[in-house]
Amino acid sequence: MTALGTHRPAHAPATSSSRFFVTYLLRGLRGRARQTVIVAVGLAVGVAAVVTLTAASTGVSRAQTTVLHSLYGVGTDISVTTAATSGSGSSGSGSNQGLVTSGDAGKEFFRLPPGLGLLDSSALAPISKMSGVAEVAGGLSVGETVVGPTPSTGGLPSLTSTSIDGVDVAHLKLGPYASGTLTSGRSFTTADADADRAVIDARYAAAHNLGVGSTIVIAKTRFTVIGIISQPAASDPEDVFIPLGRARALASSARPDLAGKLTAIYVAAAGAADIPTVHDEVAKLLPSATVTSSSDLASRVSGSLASAADLARDLGRWLAVAMLLAAFALAALLTTAAVRRRVREFGTLKALGWHTRRIIAQIMAESLVTGLAGAAVGIGLGFAGAAVIDAIAPTLTAAVALNPGSTPPQGALIKNGSLETMTLPGGVHTLSVHLHATVGAATILLAVVLAIVGAVLAGALGSWRVARLRPAHALVRVA
Repeated sequence: MTALGTHRPAHAPATSSSRFFVTYLLRGLRGRARQTVIVAVGLAVGVAAVVTLTAASTGVSRAQTTVLHSLYGVGTDISVTTAATSGSGSSGSGSNQGLVTSGDAGKEFFRLPPGLGLLDSSALAPISKMSGVAEVAGGLSVGETVVGPTPSTGGLPSLTSTSIDGVDVAHLKLGPYASGTLTSGRSFTTADADADRAVIDARYAAAHNLGVGSTIVIAKTRFTVIGIISQPAASDPEDVFIPLGRARALASSARPDLAGKLTAIYVAAAGAADIPTVHDEVAKLLPSATVTSSSDLASRVSGSLASAADLARDLGRWLAVAMLLAAFALAALLTTAAVRRRVREFGTLKALGWHTRRIIAQIMAESLVTGLAGAAVGIGLGFAGAAVIDAIAPTLTAAVALNPGSTPPQGALIKNGSLETMTLPGGVHTLSVHLHATVGAATILLAVVLAIVGAVLAGALGSWRVARLRPAHALVRVA
């Protein structure tokens, strides 16, 4: 009982001191409400600029990833392609290619997508054994052109073209097929690896009045439609997806040079941290190929998405830095000015026995509370800014060559008596994407840290002035 009685007074001074500290803190903030609001708003504007522009930059980055996924599938981290070479059959040249005549009626020609070359399928095995690789799959994209009969009125025969993509049914998350959404029927299973079954694009199905259970003919082979998928709005979606083994067999029977070849290799890394290492290892294995990740694609995309990325990276970054520095400077100046006006107050407190560190703690606490208030308001304004970007941002277009980084194949067109160059149809993948500004947890944490840093810097300047203050000087000011 005695111990308990003697223990209570020991805590009494500390409790009383803490209460006084909080009371004096709140009174100081209320007494200088105008200055507190100005500093908090200044910090909030700087923080809001950082939050909004970081959200926009994140949105651009995600849009670039959307382009990559549209090209190579949502599960693909790295793609491998190669540029077309003379005689490869890309853009209508090479084996079985040439001018179509009336004697070609009924014939079928297989061509590669414009600008896209061939890779050896033997590269799949060493890539799959690399450290950090979770999955790897090959793909074969070809176009089939069927020559129709010659019109009775004369002229050239009609041509029917269909784009075909061979899908590795054991790795459906890799490749362009993964970017589609199944709307009816079913998807492939491993049991379909050697079956004559196809999944077709919804627009292709509508144009040809096809549905689940319909039959289509590829290289004189009848395929049963087992599913229909809707693909992202793009300039050149694949028409028909069939198992990779069947695509390679049919294409090589028409063109022996396609035997054992692929047009793309898709790689999924075990984790995001493994992507750079896997990228470099694949590039060493295939030095003549184009190895692309989402970060590489940023420099290989053209269109309004590329312009938005440049704007967010250059102007946006420096604008945010400038606004943040201005907010820090405003907070520092106002805090220093407030300390100057409170010289008599702090000097009197020193004369009454307050230690310098206690006064500094009071100033730092006021600055910290102001900074937290600025962070809260700034985050709110940042969310509002991100919402405005979502509402007013136009749909962006992204164009990338089928072999990213290479110049899209060009053709010539005589127009108004002059020769004009043009990009061959199908040589560039064009996609429309919407910019969605995203405010993530990391951005919110960054906002809080920046506001606190700004407030602490301002409080530190004020504390430095207090540390130099002498009670005698304050008393002279009072007199």
